[in-house]
Amino acid sequence: MSSILQYSIRVPGTSANLGPGFDLFGLAFRIYNQFQFQFLPGKEFKISVKGMERLPFGPDEDLVLSSYRSYFEKFLSGKEIIPYSLQMDLKLPMKGGLGSSASAAVAGVCAARFVHKNFYPGISIPKENEFLFHLGQIEGHPDNTIPAYLGGFVFSYFNGNRLEFVKKKFPKKIRCFLIVPNLETSTHQSRKTLPSSYSTEDVIFNMSRVATWMEFLDSGKISLLKLALDDRIHTPYRMHSEFELNPFLTQVHKNLIGYSLSGSGPSVLLFSERNKAVRVEKILKEKISEFVQENHFHCQILSLKVEEDGILESSKKIRIL
Repeated sequence: MSSILQYSIRVPGTSANLGPGFDLFGLAFRIYNQFQFQFLPGKEFKISVKGMERLPFGPDEDLVLSSYRSYFEKFLSGKEIIPYSLQMDLKLPMKGGLGSSASAAVAGVCAARFVHKNFYPGISIPKENEFLFHLGQIEGHPDNTIPAYLGGFVFSYFNGNRLEFVKKKFPKKIRCFLIVPNLETSTHQSRKTLPSSYSTEDVIFNMSRVATWMEFLDSGKISLLKLALDDRIHTPYRMHSEFELNPFLTQVHKNLIGYSLSGSGPSVLLFSERNKAVRVEKILKEKISEFVQENHFHCQILSLKVEEDGILESSKKIRIL
């Protein structure tokens, strides 16, 4: 009787940027993509998605596999890449601004690290910062992958060949909602809309709002969050006059502390006081129903709580006859 190794990882969704923290800020939520790997040396890679007959992405878009391979190239150069059978349970909207791509990257490199420990125990495992630096580099910016891995609110950036990060707990007096339109945004294409340079005034403005975010996280003062969400670096160029959700946001903004584009969009993260969340959610559902009827594309509302602990991993041996 022989056995195979099974590794499972649950990765939370994330919202990046949060207004002024372009490529720096990210916040993890209790909504997850789950990945279950079984490692079968000598076999082929196999992938399936729960509830789907076909994969929702093409071979060139398989970010789990490309991230998995990247770990081998970086930390196990020259070693056999162990194939896997993977089943995914995907709850994050694809290309919807909630870190679905980052969840795949996290799953891929964490699965490769598991293989490293179990199939190549004689080779040193990368130190935590080496691992995090590599993880952050996969998307070119760490604002989704690092909070997905660590949980909570994370401020992270590259410093040479190191990843610097600050993790903070998010104030419990705030409740978040995500408006997810049935639209897709390409982060790569969205970045092309941004200017190549900014005025000193706009840079100083954003620096002040980044600092205000830090003070809000420490103090929990709601008035600071209102200020902290302001941005002049990416939001005005992505939430432009023709942004699809503008009419809806105009109707509901007075009931909110504020809002931010989630990543490059098209989803928008809404911030409410927790003690008003029930009333706010009712208003949001009423207004989004009216908005959908008028604009003829579907939107969903997600009520989100912050995930403070990041990924959840487990593994076991499965005996086979």
